[in-house]
Amino acid sequence: MNTFNTGPSVKLYGKLKNWFNFSRNNILQVYSGKIDIGQHISSTLALISSKITGVDYDQVEIIKLDTDISPDEGKTASSLSVPDSGTAIKAASLTLRKAFLRYSLQYLNVNIQETTFENGILRDIKSNRSISYWDYAKTKEFNELVIPAKFNEDEIKEFNYKNNQKIEIKTIHDIVTGNYLYVHDIKFPNMLHARIIRPPNYHTRFVKFKNDIEQKLINLKISLFVKGSFLAILSSEEYLVVKYLDIIKQNIVWEEVRNLSSNNIFKSLERNNKDSLLVKEGGEAYYENIPSIKDFPEDKYSTLISEYKKGYLMHAPLAPSAACSIFTDNKFTIYSHSQALYDLRLSFSEYFGMNLDKVKVKFMPGSGCYGHNGADDVAFEVAVLSKEFPDTHVLLKWTREDEHCWEPYGSASLNKLKGVIDNYGKIIYWSNEAYSDTYMTRPSNTELHNFISYDFIKNNFVTRKSTPKTKPHMGIHRNLDPLYNFGEKRLVKNLVHDLPLRTSALRTLGAFSNVVALESFINELADIKNIDPFEIRINHLRDERAINVIQNLKNQMLKQEIIGENKRGIGFSRYKNSAAYCAVGVELKVSDDLEIKLIRAWITVDAGEVAYEDGIIAQVEGGFIQAASWALYEEVLFDVKEITSKDWDTYKIIEFDNIPTFQTNVIDKNGYPYLGVGEVVAGPTGAAISNAISDAIGQRIKTMPFTKDNITKELLN
Repeated sequence: MNTFNTGPSVKLYGKLKNWFNFSRNNILQVYSGKIDIGQHISSTLALISSKITGVDYDQVEIIKLDTDISPDEGKTASSLSVPDSGTAIKAASLTLRKAFLRYSLQYLNVNIQETTFENGILRDIKSNRSISYWDYAKTKEFNELVIPAKFNEDEIKEFNYKNNQKIEIKTIHDIVTGNYLYVHDIKFPNMLHARIIRPPNYHTRFVKFKNDIEQKLINLKISLFVKGSFLAILSSEEYLVVKYLDIIKQNIVWEEVRNLSSNNIFKSLERNNKDSLLVKEGGEAYYENIPSIKDFPEDKYSTLISEYKKGYLMHAPLAPSAACSIFTDNKFTIYSHSQALYDLRLSFSEYFGMNLDKVKVKFMPGSGCYGHNGADDVAFEVAVLSKEFPDTHVLLKWTREDEHCWEPYGSASLNKLKGVIDNYGKIIYWSNEAYSDTYMTRPSNTELHNFISYDFIKNNFVTRKSTPKTKPHMGIHRNLDPLYNFGEKRLVKNLVHDLPLRTSALRTLGAFSNVVALESFINELADIKNIDPFEIRINHLRDERAINVIQNLKNQMLKQEIIGENKRGIGFSRYKNSAAYCAVGVELKVSDDLEIKLIRAWITVDAGEVAYEDGIIAQVEGGFIQAASWALYEEVLFDVKEITSKDWDTYKIIEFDNIPTFQTNVIDKNGYPYLGVGEVVAGPTGAAISNAISDAIGQRIKTMPFTKDNITKELLN
């Protein structure tokens, strides 16, 4: 008998009332600690509950996260929304339906065969008497009902649990008609609009204003806020703060405490001080002696050494970050598009010395914003401002330059690999050392300095040393441990210190660079022995689901002939070795002037039981586009003085004319646990592009992005 565990969310919030609200007639409101930031989870979660409870999908509403009422399920990150919240809501829905039917049959004094059940209403066919979920929710039994820790999977078969229902995405109508409310559009009476006056770089102290600019602003009824080196301009008229922001910047004297490093970032990754940890099978890092790299006899084995590099990446949301806050009656209410609202609440509580119940953070979507970007920082900044202007809503919007220059980036990285393959095509030795900055610097109650403006408020510009995280697949070492059976493995995590730019979590953390390096290098080894890329992967796998995904991709690609002189490449991974399995194929063309044109893409994904197939397809195809943009175009540029990629002209992203046609296949494992899918496609996409480019130009290119300049440099070396 198959069972499924109801997961960590239910352990913390075990009562049915933690997950459902029946205050609106005929509307099933469902609580979730995860937020919809464009990944369709509100639709997926609603569909899960709808299928089990029997309430029509259109009558199910996922309540936007509010720290006063929503379960705390941590960050919306790491491809855990459906595995965590989806599993909890599935269990809660099963509990609700079973308990409701039991209670209602007794209440009506009928057998199930004598009733109809539709949209949460059980009706006695003969008498026409009925009872609904909304009636049941008023009972003492409902309020006390506890969700079991385990469920018999076969119980679901009693219910109309059909996969792949065609539905309208939640909020889509309002989004496409322009009626969806974003935090950027929020309006309150007498609201103040704010902008931050930024210095040239991270290490610059405010000295003074020039040319009597302060008095001029007073005359214009523009408020100027100064705390340490944290400066802001506020007005009830937004156009005034926009108009005078640059004027004020030109009338400030700054003192440079130190400049940005001008060293080559990849040399810095190798040469700077670092903490080195051994990563073992299972993806956990340890403070243990790291073994030396082994040598093997050349007459029996083929040995290959390689290095792969990736520059800094930014989130680069299409609309810069924004947040709104009001401080009144000694309580904050903050509207934010952050994916970590409970962490923010805890940080604000610590910074302002207030009890948690005095800080309320509500999710409000950001236009073109998702993920980390500047969301946490802008929320902190607007909270600081609203504390100084009580009883008034303050709306703070970052500028394009703010976002590009001040958000926390995804770290640059370096992978140094050595592989040994025998004459039978078996990889017997695998060494991979990952060098990177930390990805784990989100604000917390113990690390308030991770807010970009915290140190400016304190006028404190010290360099802090990060501590390596050791849990499985965290930060730098995410997906460093291959799923493949490579014989002896030597895996090392190097947390490098004193790098020039501010970094934190960006989608997939270290998995993108690690998977690109792994999947490119395995192709290099396959080339030595002239082994088919699909074959070498399958031959080194024991996981049947992984083999099935790769074989499925192969079958899909073989159905279509290569167009002209186009070339193909593939990539595979299981994200964190615990989430969904994903294999990607790419067909592309490299022009004579080294421009890369994506033609076709094939994606095969196994994410366990399919709750909402269209949602999975949207996730992986959107993720492919983002990863292709990283691989082909994106890199943060800087010099000794400042970030130089301040706009879309200097920070390139993929455009519509380079989006391939997609063929996406979702393998449904009905009855299996949900596996997170949001980030699974990134690494395989970058690897597939890397392998296709190598085949196209006859030389392995090992520095991302694969721009004309980077390709030319490597071809000339």
